[in-house]
Amino acid sequence: MPMLLVLLGAALVVGHFAVLRALPSGSQAATDFSVTVLILSALFAAVASVLTARRGAGRSRLAWAVLAVGMTGWAFGESTWAYYVSIRQVTAPFPNIGDFGFLFIVPCTVTALIAFLGVRRGLLRVVLDGLVIAGSLLFLSWVFVLESVYRAGNLTPLAKAVSAAYPLGDVLIGAVALILLPHAEPGRRRSAALIVAGAISFSTADLGFAYLNQHSSYTCGSVIDTGWVAGFVLFGLAAVMAPAQRPGTAAPTLPVLLYLPYFPLALAILAAIDRVGSGAHLDLFSAAVLGAVVLLVLARQLVALRDNSALSRDLHRVVSELREREEQLRHLAYHDPLTGAANRALFHQRAADRPTGPLTVLYLDLDGFKPVNDRLGHAAGDLLLTEVAARLRAETRTIDLVARLGGDEFAILLAPDTDTVDVLVDRLRDRLTQPFRIGAETVTIGVSIGVAARENDDDTDTILHRADAAMYVAKARGRAERQIPEIVS
Repeated sequence: MPMLLVLLGAALVVGHFAVLRALPSGSQAATDFSVTVLILSALFAAVASVLTARRGAGRSRLAWAVLAVGMTGWAFGESTWAYYVSIRQVTAPFPNIGDFGFLFIVPCTVTALIAFLGVRRGLLRVVLDGLVIAGSLLFLSWVFVLESVYRAGNLTPLAKAVSAAYPLGDVLIGAVALILLPHAEPGRRRSAALIVAGAISFSTADLGFAYLNQHSSYTCGSVIDTGWVAGFVLFGLAAVMAPAQRPGTAAPTLPVLLYLPYFPLALAILAAIDRVGSGAHLDLFSAAVLGAVVLLVLARQLVALRDNSALSRDLHRVVSELREREEQLRHLAYHDPLTGAANRALFHQRAADRPTGPLTVLYLDLDGFKPVNDRLGHAAGDLLLTEVAARLRAETRTIDLVARLGGDEFAILLAPDTDTVDVLVDRLRDRLTQPFRIGAETVTIGVSIGVAARENDDDTDTILHRADAAMYVAKARGRAERQIPEIVS
């Protein structure tokens, strides 16, 4: 369906141009044909906008409703001209009430664009970009059309103002559309691009109208009327292809859209160079406009540098937070959340880092922990386990690894240069059998310790299993002492 409408719209534009070229310029037939097509194309855009507003919601509905009002106002203006040139068949006075209908489309279109596209962030840069675009387009319009209109002596001051208002209104529409297009959500860029194209088409026709009207040579039915027809067709297609609801996902801004403000500026600079190179000169107004645009560009770059610096600071902060969070997650992955000691995963990893050479493991199981847990509660049991882990870390070196394997079982991976295992085991046993203060209670527990060392090429699980077996031997004998039958002297 959209492709069919595109083809029909293109056929209408091409047909309108071809018929006007075939009919005698300024003839009544050309006039009647042109005003009829113009009214119908404006009403087509208005109806399409109304239908889109009805299936939309929120700001989107408001945007298309306001745009429909503007299109209807333009249709009223053209109907006013049709009354003079087709019904009464006289030259339409200029300006007349219909011109206010024509110009009413400008505030409506600008309002619709702002409501439809909006600005989500970077408002100051958006405003500066808009001023750069508007100033560049104003310079181009002044140099090529508006200056001669302003200096023309055959128009009244009101006629000059109205003649200049047409291209200036198009400059405003084009500037707003171009500045909002890079910030448009992906689902709305197609409609926004069509509105931009429609504004360009309108501007071309309005500039031609102002130029011909200055020389009192414009007649309704001129080929420049095709520019207005094309503009309405593009506006209508923009409404037909607009998304019914607000797009849910965002996509990155297209890189080419970031440079939109500089395209009109480049054209303005080229026009100034051409004018000066041809021996002409820039009048005070055009020179002031171009100078102001250059200053706006400099201000825009300063704002961009400020925003980039702020973005860099935010990015650095986010990266720091992510790294901190990564370290927290790594710590949680390799440490027991209750006691802060290493867990089984870290124990195996550290042991795997020493695949060969001496490796000694102490396996510890608390004696009397269950009665404390049952009598005082799980919270007291957790505090006791935390205190046990703290005492184990205090009695070992930083190069040794204290790990909680689960429940009330702990393991210690000793550094390779440990040659006083007996002394360490006795010290741990004595330290852990000292009373613990848990809240208002004082509790005493014991500990059974098993020791195993690497034999040949034993892996970590084998060594840990033998240390566990040695611990159970000690527990079975009913003594809190070490048993190291596996150690070969």
